[in-house]
Amino acid sequence: MIKDVVILVGGLGTRLGSITKNTPKPLLKINNICFLDQLICKLIKYNFKNIYLMCSYKKERFFNKYHNVFIHKTRIICIDEGKAMGTGGALFKIRNKIKNNFILLNGDTFFDIDFNILKNKQLNKKNVFMCITYKKNTINNFKLNNIYINKGVVSFSNKKTNFTNGGIYLINNLILKKIKNKYCSFENDILKSEINKNKVIGNIFKDNFIDIGSHKKLNFLNKNPNIIKNKCFFLDRDGVINKERGYITNFKKFTFLNGVKKAIHFLNKKRYLVIIITNQAAIGKGIITEKQLKIIHNKMRKELLLINKACVDDIYYAPYFKNSKKLIYRKNKYDRKPNPGMIIKAEKKWNIDLSSSIFIGDKLTDKQAAIKSNLRFYYKKDVSLYKQVRSIIK
Repeated sequence: MIKDVVILVGGLGTRLGSITKNTPKPLLKINNICFLDQLICKLIKYNFKNIYLMCSYKKERFFNKYHNVFIHKTRIICIDEGKAMGTGGALFKIRNKIKNNFILLNGDTFFDIDFNILKNKQLNKKNVFMCITYKKNTINNFKLNNIYINKGVVSFSNKKTNFTNGGIYLINNLILKKIKNKYCSFENDILKSEINKNKVIGNIFKDNFIDIGSHKKLNFLNKNPNIIKNKCFFLDRDGVINKERGYITNFKKFTFLNGVKKAIHFLNKKRYLVIIITNQAAIGKGIITEKQLKIIHNKMRKELLLINKACVDDIYYAPYFKNSKKLIYRKNKYDRKPNPGMIIKAEKKWNIDLSSSIFIGDKLTDKQAAIKSNLRFYYKKDVSLYKQVRSIIK
């Protein structure tokens, strides 16, 4: 199982001219959200252990924002290249840090593939697994054109082909030993050589591909921001995820409803975010503490992930209670359903396209919160959650 992702963010972005004079290309904003944030957001849901950012140009911007930051259980680590080493030379700096195979991608490229394919891929004595896209899916991406696949092995063609490099790779960590401490291009100096040795395998992906390396590409993405937004299934907790039996104060009282685990696993495979939105006035009332609630949720997520390979991407809870003895819990009423506060927070954090997202709840307050957020809403039916979800997603 692949645990590490390396993102190349050290480039100068010279083709964008003055736009990148003060802001590195991966930190440019698309629809008011940093491009790299959106890329990391896509990766976090796959539960990688580490994301390494290879930094050079304006490196302090990356270190100040990301270094040693944990998002869920994924740690972001910034690596200083020193002077710019190119997409190949940059990897010299991590040769002693990564002991197993890893995923490599560019910090200025968006390719909406299912990373579970790479996480579970076996290289079988090959050095690179390469994600290939159709040229029609790209906007003038000229790196490694005219490639094709024969029985899974990537080769170059003397004739024009419809395929090109998608800029995402699964790398055999042994390849790091071939990289010298000097400037070089991964695509031109390393990958081409491995392709000529028949050491590169690959798949063709039809998913959206775009990069922000030129004005034309950047303008296209700004005009079409939904391309990189996430779709989400919002779920209420009590009565949807677990049996409703009064206040749940410990995990022994937590019982999954029929079909929940299978439904969440199915949604993961369909690449929906799964986010729980729950009112928890018991905290404001002093019946349970936030620490106790987090223990319950951690155990819930652990059981889902370890036993069923089902991932809940995030959980939002509203502890508000108007008569709470603690001032902090008499605030933030906007978070409590029927208000949409928790949904709005999730939308901003996870870059969610609410128009393509769905909310399943069992109460009128759930429906009201969904309506205020322009979400499609379904009441929980008296069938398994999996069966209901399958009826919604044809």
